[in-house]
Amino acid sequence: MQPSQSLATGQPAEAELAPFFEQSFDLHCIAGLDGYFTRLNPAWVSALGWPLEELRSRPFVAFVHVDDREATLRETAKLSQGAGTLRFENRYACKDGSYRWLEWNARSVVDRGEIYATARDITDRMRFEREVLAILDREKERLGRELHDGLCQTLAGISALSATLARKLARPGATADDQTAQTAQTAQTAAADAAAEITRLLSEAIGEARDMARGLGAVGLSEGGLETALANLALDVRHLFRASCAFACDQPLGRLDREAERHLFRIAQEAVNNAVAHGKARRIEIRLGAQGGEGVLTVLDNGVGMPEGLRPPDGIGLHNMDYRARLIGGRIEVRRRSRGGTTVLCAFPLSGRIDACETP
Repeated sequence: MQPSQSLATGQPAEAELAPFFEQSFDLHCIAGLDGYFTRLNPAWVSALGWPLEELRSRPFVAFVHVDDREATLRETAKLSQGAGTLRFENRYACKDGSYRWLEWNARSVVDRGEIYATARDITDRMRFEREVLAILDREKERLGRELHDGLCQTLAGISALSATLARKLARPGATADDQTAQTAQTAQTAAADAAAEITRLLSEAIGEARDMARGLGAVGLSEGGLETALANLALDVRHLFRASCAFACDQPLGRLDREAERHLFRIAQEAVNNAVAHGKARRIEIRLGAQGGEGVLTVLDNGVGMPEGLRPPDGIGLHNMDYRARLIGGRIEVRRRSRGGTTVLCAFPLSGRIDACETP
C-alpha cells in the first residue's frame, strides 16, 4: 500500500480528506514558502469575498493590513525555519474594502516548501473584547470622577467640621474652682487633641481618595494627548509611591488615534504598577518616541526583575498589555535588564488606526 493511501479503505488520503477541506467553515490553505497560496477552500470566498483565483495570483502578504505585514513576514520566516505558529493574529483585506481579523495555526514542511495553515475569523470576538475594554476604561474614569466629586467632597466637609471642633475645644473655658478647672482643662485638651487627630486622618484619607481618583482616570489624555497623560502619570508615581519616575519624549509624535492613545496609556500604567508592586522598583523611566518607522513606548525600572520562570505574556497584567498592543497592531516585548530590573517595550504603528473594518 502506498503511504498516500488510507489504511482503512485503500483510497488515496488526499481524496478522503478533500470533503473535510472543502466543506469546513474554517479557512484552510496550503501556501508555498515563496509567499503564494497554492490551495484554498471555499470558506475564503465567504469570509473575504475574493475569488480563489485572485487570492492565489498575488503574494498573500498583499492582502494583509499594512500595519500587520511586518509581523506576518516575521511569522512566515519562522515557519520557513520549521517552527510552528499558534494563535497568530492579523487583519486581511476583504474585496469590499473592509478588514477581517484572522487567527492562525500553521505548520510547515520545509523539505516540500509548503505551509499548511488554518485561519478562523475572530472579527466579532475582537470587536466584542475591544468594546469590553472600552467599557472598563470608561468605568474606571467614572469611578475616578465619583471619588473626586463625591467621596472627596464629603470627607472635606467632615474635615472642616472636625477642624472647627478642635479649635473650639482648644479655647480655655471658665470653671468654678481650680481643681475642677484643671480636670476640665485636661479633658478639654484631650478632646482637642483627638479632634485634631481626626482632622489629620481625614486629610490623609482625602489625599488617598484623590490619588485613587487620578489613578483610575487618564489625566490629561483627552486635552493634551498621550505625551501629556504620560507626563502626568510620572508625576502621580512620584507622589503616590515616593519613587523616582521620569518621562521623556525623544520625538514628538503628535496626536494619535484616540483609542490607540488610550490603550498605550493603559499599557504604560500597567507596566508602572507592575514595576512598583511586583518589581519593588525605586526608579522608573517612561519613554516615548519613534524608531524604524514605528512608535515606541518603553517603561524601564530598577526593580528585582521578572522571575526566571515567567515567560511573557504570562500573568494577567502582562496578558492585558499584550492584548491592548495587538488591538492597535503593535507588539509587546518584556525582558530582564542585565543590571537588574525590567524593560517593557511596546512598538506600534504610527498610523494608530485600529478599526477592524476600516477602509484601506
